[in-house]
Amino acid sequence: MKNTITFIAAIAFLAGPLGQAVELSEKDSGKIARVVGFLLSNTHFKRTPLNDDISKAFLKKYMESLDYSRMVFLQPDYEEFEAKYGTLLDNLTKRGDVSPAFEIHKRYFTRLKTAHGWLEEIIWADIDFTVEESFIPNRTKADWPATEAEARDFWHKRIKYEVLGTRLGKRRGVEAMKAKAINGEVVKKDDGTPVKPYDIKAEKEKILRRYERFLRVRTEMDSGDVLQVYLTALSNGYDPHSDYFSPREAENFEINNIKLSLTGIGARLQWDDGYTKLVELVPGGPAIRSKKLKPGDRIVAVAQGEDGESLDVVEMELDKVVDKIRGEKGTVVRLTIIPVDAADDSETREVSLVRDKIKLTDSLAKGQVIDYPEKDGLQPRLGVIDLPQFYENCARDVSLILDRFKKEKVTGIVLDLRRNGGGLLPEAVKLAGLFIEQGPIVQVIDSRRRKQVLQDNDTKIGYDGPMIVLVGKLSASASEIVAAALQDYGRALLVGSLSTHGKGSVQTVMPLNNWVRLPDSGKLKLTVSKFYRVAGGTTQKQGVTPDLILPTPYDYMEIGEATLPNCLEADHTQKLAYRRVNRVLGHVETLVKHSKGRIKGDQDFAYILEDIETLKERLKDKSVSLSETKRLAERDEEKAKREKRKKERKSRGNAEETVFDLTIKMIKTNTKLGEEVENEEKPIRLEEDPEDGEETEEEEDQPKLDPHMRETLHILHDYIKLLNPKEQIAVKESAADPKIQ
Repeated sequence: MKNTITFIAAIAFLAGPLGQAVELSEKDSGKIARVVGFLLSNTHFKRTPLNDDISKAFLKKYMESLDYSRMVFLQPDYEEFEAKYGTLLDNLTKRGDVSPAFEIHKRYFTRLKTAHGWLEEIIWADIDFTVEESFIPNRTKADWPATEAEARDFWHKRIKYEVLGTRLGKRRGVEAMKAKAINGEVVKKDDGTPVKPYDIKAEKEKILRRYERFLRVRTEMDSGDVLQVYLTALSNGYDPHSDYFSPREAENFEINNIKLSLTGIGARLQWDDGYTKLVELVPGGPAIRSKKLKPGDRIVAVAQGEDGESLDVVEMELDKVVDKIRGEKGTVVRLTIIPVDAADDSETREVSLVRDKIKLTDSLAKGQVIDYPEKDGLQPRLGVIDLPQFYENCARDVSLILDRFKKEKVTGIVLDLRRNGGGLLPEAVKLAGLFIEQGPIVQVIDSRRRKQVLQDNDTKIGYDGPMIVLVGKLSASASEIVAAALQDYGRALLVGSLSTHGKGSVQTVMPLNNWVRLPDSGKLKLTVSKFYRVAGGTTQKQGVTPDLILPTPYDYMEIGEATLPNCLEADHTQKLAYRRVNRVLGHVETLVKHSKGRIKGDQDFAYILEDIETLKERLKDKSVSLSETKRLAERDEEKAKREKRKKERKSRGNAEETVFDLTIKMIKTNTKLGEEVENEEKPIRLEEDPEDGEETEEEEDQPKLDPHMRETLHILHDYIKLLNPKEQIAVKESAADPKIQ
């Protein structure tokens, strides 16, 4: 079974060596814990002292973090530790005593070995897929098993669930076996190669190997690993965004949330059944420039420098392999690989690469220019800016796109923040300032209730025309600040889901070396402030509510700040003095009316509404059937629905709009719309067959605009007409009579 989490084999070019897990003495661990407790109680926004309530939350979170599936510990374990430590962890932490961390971890490991002892017997026993029983895969909110017998039953159902999943996933193999049983024919793929029949023994072996790896990983947890889980649980007792980071995790946080310029080989890696596999080569990186690596190659060993010894990385955890590949710019790393086209796994070769700086262009701001056919004498040209996160200098990049939009005579824009989870606060303030003359953007209040107002002091406006900000349930933090500010100013119309994510808090990362004289004491990320809108409300927990709501399944999923334990509450502060521009007031009712009319007759939104009802039903009962007949029927029904939708979409005519992509590189090289950037390298990605054997749509067959974006552009077109009725009449008259100027 694949692990779909991928990593960039690169590292931010930071001072100092890469952090590695280290063995800490219990005394040193206690020193770190005492400092973490002190900083949380004195610096966290709540300013709540370590007390019995925090202690109870701490204990439960720690046990949940070790056993997130609630299948290893028993309920009596939790009750025993709750009675022993429920109101004591706060006092022990203050004294620098972390012995409960290791005592509880030892119990966890004992229970895990017991459970692992059952697995071989369970997995090799005959499994009856005709029995009607069910299993809840997500047990994060369930109780722990009351007894070992109950725990064993959960493991039996889990193994059955996973084996059944492989049977259903290997659809072609199942069908091949059926075909052979009927007439003895050999079933082949479209390319003529024989379909391998489903091998339940091989699939069971894969599942067993995965659990053996899991046990080994847990066995290899050192004191530093245990401390990270323990102190993160303590931090989460204050709020869900406070964490303790080991040195390695601190650097990963820096890379994933702040920097887009990295140093490494320029490859995306994926764990695949014990191997580290290359799934994408990034443009400009050493991997793609070497012309010796391909997506699908598997890394079996890593060596440092020209003469370093090769270290076997087969069966090694993905993050540890990434650590081996990372390094400083200009240094050499040697990879031993099994080429994707190798005849067998014994065919290997070594590739030497010099680490270099990589720009993660996938996270840069992008633009689109959308042309519509002439209608009623009008031919609107609209622009879209997709901003995945607030990275360094993103406001500058958005400004470049806006300048290009002006040259292309764009009449209205959409700022798409649906997948923007936040980033650098100063960049968010700068970006919001591109659309207003000047004024406050956000209020930040810290734990001592001191207020700081961040504002745009630049009177220059990057774009002053009609504008929509498109948001969703994944829009969080800095993206919510921008959306809220532009809504409060009346500068932009907000369109999207029922509310945004609701993360209205500020975190800082504090190196613990300032308090603990240890070489590897890690860092503490803790919440120190909250955001407040210029109008006085907060984005915390409640998010930002758009002016116009579009239906989406995300609104019914268990995502968003309000679903997280110990999240900070929503409140308000004083309203600031700012000058509204009131571009939206008075138009919302009309726009909603027109949008609802379109959605009612739109087939894609009919599918979305149907999916919402299906999701609601599934949320009522989160169990999954373990009957193969029932699951096959459900799968076939789902497949038939997808195929019907796919056929209906293909039957439609061509889209009315023409979409031109616009990248930062295109703007800097002054490339015309529709033309390719000269000598531009593109990522090389691994193309894999879908696991259930179903056909995938080619990229060119997929629509350039999703239903929500398409409807948002229709709303923008309506909005433009409402804002400039006289101009629209003039344009119509000019088109009808060339004498009118």
